[in-house]
Amino acid sequence: MATYNGSEYLKAQLQSFEDQTRLPDELIVTDDCSTDETETIVRDFAKSSPFKVEFYRNGKNLGYCGNFNAALMKTTGDLVFLSDQDDVWFPEKIEHMVGVAEHNPQALVVMNDAALTDNVLNEVGLTKVGQIRSAGYSMDSFVMGCCCAVRRELLDMCMPIPAGATGHDNWLVQFADGLNAKVMDRTVLQYYRRHESNESQFIANRITKVTRTHALLSTIKKVLSQNSADQVRRGLLQLQLFVEGVSNAKTKAPEHYKAELAALEKRYRQRTETTKQRLAVIEKPFFSRVIAASSMLMRGGYSNANGARSFIRDIVG
Repeated sequence: MATYNGSEYLKAQLQSFEDQTRLPDELIVTDDCSTDETETIVRDFAKSSPFKVEFYRNGKNLGYCGNFNAALMKTTGDLVFLSDQDDVWFPEKIEHMVGVAEHNPQALVVMNDAALTDNVLNEVGLTKVGQIRSAGYSMDSFVMGCCCAVRRELLDMCMPIPAGATGHDNWLVQFADGLNAKVMDRTVLQYYRRHESNESQFIANRITKVTRTHALLSTIKKVLSQNSADQVRRGLLQLQLFVEGVSNAKTKAPEHYKAELAALEKRYRQRTETTKQRLAVIEKPFFSRVIAASSMLMRGGYSNANGARSFIRDIVG
């Protein structure tokens, strides 16, 4: 668990750990220089907890991803559950997901669904997976860290998460997806509390039902409101970091993963080159941009870059 000024909701999540039908073996908490009662709450909980609790306070603020990276680096378990500070787990979550992992020994990441709630845990009749499907997104969009349990084998390959990565969950799930080693269980096993302090603003996290129309309008809004070149540059940086991460993972991975990692690295190097080409297109004057983007589309250059959506975005500039 990574914490930061979480005192308002933290006690409920800690209590849900204690209420598990299969208790965790350890709880690792790293705190990102909180100024509220977060540390006191965790240390008080540790005094009576039926399992080991270790609390670490970062020497400086590391940010959301950096804080989770610090926590993950301190874990020792064979199956590591990621936890936000403001959710609440159902009592059977750990027991159920351990069973899912045991029945899917090839899975490096196993994920459960979550019920969306308001800030006081009132259910709204929607789940995260349900929202993704109704918005028309693929399940590749489901990367929510608080719904993940990660095998030690994956952590040993892909950690630490490099500075500059946008999210710990994106990093881990991207590896699992790339190795065809993510298993999604549709069981709802926790509340996902939505409030104004949530980090993620992904449309599928809304507590009102989303549709394909909402998703389309959200995409159009992003295209019109964001500088396309800046967006592509940010995407290029993430691709470059991931390629480097996969290359490093090859040196540490067991032999049976090396061929798959080599293929994954090749795919992402191709995406990186495509993104560089897109950036060159976007930086052209408008009419030249239209011609260059159209030529790239005709050559199939957008086939691994979200197709027509990226083509339109590049023309808009």
